[in-house]
Amino acid sequence: MTDLTPSIVRFLATLRRRIEAEPGHGPDFLRERDALLSVWPSDDARRGTPATPVRLPACAHFPGALAAALDGPEREIAAALAAIEPALAWVYGYPADPRRPGLADAIAFSDIVGGRGLLRAGAIGIGLTLIAPETAYPSLAHPAVEFYLVLSGTALWTAGAAPEAPRPPGSLILHPESLPHAMTTGSEPLLAVFTWHGDIASPSVYLD
Repeated sequence: MTDLTPSIVRFLATLRRRIEAEPGHGPDFLRERDALLSVWPSDDARRGTPATPVRLPACAHFPGALAAALDGPEREIAAALAAIEPALAWVYGYPADPRRPGLADAIAFSDIVGGRGLLRAGAIGIGLTLIAPETAYPSLAHPAVEFYLVLSGTALWTAGAAPEAPRPPGSLILHPESLPHAMTTGSEPLLAVFTWHGDIASPSVYLD
């Protein structure tokens, strides 16, 4: 067991307890939550072979976003995250697009479970999304079912036909498979945990 493994286990256990405790949602939410928890990695899941830690321009906002999370409703998860973030490799992940020349400097993602993450997993992905202030993350979709847990930053969120709405820290948001969704940050960065289950092999794609 490496020095990092207990920190990963702590992060995953804290996140799972938080998701299990989420109150007051309808049957679709509860069904997908149960599906997610059924593939949750065990404490003895195999370590991955993560890439060398990588920082992108958007990561300049991470210290402030983490500090805000440590002072917010998800402080327990943020504290667990602080111990493992130095080992993470951050990526942008979308093809270069001349219509959005600055987006790769404003958005970053990092896998914790699955992908290039710290734990291997065949049926689940867990990671982080970091979006700089005053940034529009364009409408996108993916076959995977996704949950987002906002750790810090209040962004305007759209999902499917629902009207745009602010989602503050502590929000747990479901994106069913292939549902178009988008986020726009204001004066503060957005830091959130995401989970994927279902078809986690197919990538996200921008819709315009």
